[in-house]
Amino acid sequence: MTIAKTKPEKGDPSDVVQFFPNYNIQLLCCRHWWLENWEHTELSFPYWRIYHNNKNGAKVIYNENEYKLTPDQILLIAPNTSYATRLYNNEIPKEGYSFAGGPVIPDLDQQNLSSKPYLLHFFIHFNIGIPYDNISPGVFRFELTDHLQSKLKLIKEHLNYDNKSFNFHTSLVIKSLITDILSDLPESNWNLISNDHRIINCLRYIEVNLADDLSNPTLAEKAKMATNAFIRLFSNEVGISVQKYIRNKRIDRACIMLHHSNLSIDEIALKTGFADRYHFSRIFKQSTGISPARYKKEFGMST
Repeated sequence: MTIAKTKPEKGDPSDVVQFFPNYNIQLLCCRHWWLENWEHTELSFPYWRIYHNNKNGAKVIYNENEYKLTPDQILLIAPNTSYATRLYNNEIPKEGYSFAGGPVIPDLDQQNLSSKPYLLHFFIHFNIGIPYDNISPGVFRFELTDHLQSKLKLIKEHLNYDNKSFNFHTSLVIKSLITDILSDLPESNWNLISNDHRIINCLRYIEVNLADDLSNPTLAEKAKMATNAFIRLFSNEVGISVQKYIRNKRIDRACIMLHHSNLSIDEIALKTGFADRYHFSRIFKQSTGISPARYKKEFGMST
């Protein structure tokens, strides 16, 4: 190894500019629930999930493979992964779901919840931003090390007495848990949607401006390209047209808001760039197969 003997300018230990990927962990929810039914025909959402259970009995089924949720493991599920779930030997409905459960509260074990067996289910929903939310779907298992266990214990203790608000320290621990798990994903899993800086910058611009005008000429100008050249490059890099990508991202954002906020459907339509509630409802149903109202009723978790 050659050691440079020139003195750095201005007293800085290095005069070489460094570049680091920009990401931001956005927490959508962190909960600790008791479950006696957890049978879903299909779950698929545009955000990451972390699962941990206190005892055996639950399974995630993905690509015809079963992933058991055991106390000594943590499950990580990538965005837009389509999977089914079941508890014990309960039958999975042919359509829809069968769910029974609620937040863990103090002295839960002393309560007569049900004659059925139940387990305690910890989960986190989060995003880390474009382009890192666009990796390939998948379910990943990680050993619950002592280091991870200490963080889980602290978070659960907080949730057991307050499941609505978090102090700064607990939020740091939650994000630290997420970072520890993500950093154990093999580098090969981070297959980005594009490596062209113009497209990546455009994707990030779309992500934070979904409510605004996102016409092809507007985005081409941001990329400093002619409109037709930009459209061709985007389709080649991303695999779909610019406007189809924007529509998909608007529906993804709407799903997150329907699932994790108390906003009305009118407010969500406005925040995701649709002309009005009716236009939003029509496109949402075309994309998901159900109306926004039904989606909110079935998947909303704002309580």
